[in-house]
Amino acid sequence: MAHEAFRATNRIFEEDAMGKGDFAALARVYTEGARLLSPGVPAITGVAGIIDYWKGAAGALGVTGARLHSLELTVTGDRATELGRGEIFTKPGAPPVTVKYVVLWKQEGGAWKWDVDCWNLDA
Repeated sequence: MAHEAFRATNRIFEEDAMGKGDFAALARVYTEGARLLSPGVPAITGVAGIIDYWKGAAGALGVTGARLHSLELTVTGDRATELGRGEIFTKPGAPPVTVKYVVLWKQEGGAWKWDVDCWNLDA
């Protein structure tokens, strides 16, 4: 049952933010004080900065969608750790960009959200 809550949050990232370009939806993905550790940029703290980052990065890359695959999920109380891989889709016919990630989850406002998001490219 708990795993469904994690999947629901990941779907908001995949479908609403990356798929539809609704970056405001990321406020339902990340905690208010979340930290994003992304390749090539300084760490970003706070959901507003993270929304700005994804809006710019997705726009620059022409992102049309994303798919996350949880490989390992460990829940301890109101915290969880997820190890996974993902694909970022861009232009039609182009191969997806593959990534690996670690997300530290936290319960906030009755929902499971990303508190620390660390990812990098496979190549």
